[in-house]
Amino acid sequence: MWNVTDWQKVVFSDEPRFVLGTDDNRVRVWRCPGERYNSSHTVLRHTARTAGAMVWGVITYDSRSTLIVMRGTLTGQRYVDDILRPHVRRFLNGLPGAILQQDNARPHTARIAQDFLRHFQTLP
Repeated sequence: MWNVTDWQKVVFSDEPRFVLGTDDNRVRVWRCPGERYNSSHTVLRHTARTAGAMVWGVITYDSRSTLIVMRGTLTGQRYVDDILRPHVRRFLNGLPGAILQQDNARPHTARIAQDFLRHFQTLP
């Protein structure tokens, strides 16, 4: 069981996309089994990409990184070149005993990203 001291070592990272409008093109519906294509749960909508911005950043118990604006699609290679190498390495090296947390987004689980991160402690 982890205590407060253990959690204070965790560096939480994420790269959310902020939509610059009223609609993020996501539809959330609660339905019963077997109702997947019930017409009352179907909405016709415009599916063009909406204006927005994706940023990356980390927070810890007592610090945070600057937000990095990301353009285009984030691939494993771009994650290493644009995020891990220039920002995460420097941030983690400044925090002895730090443990990086990231979700299982495809760029995070890409072999190139996993190879880079083997030099750092990460949450499983």
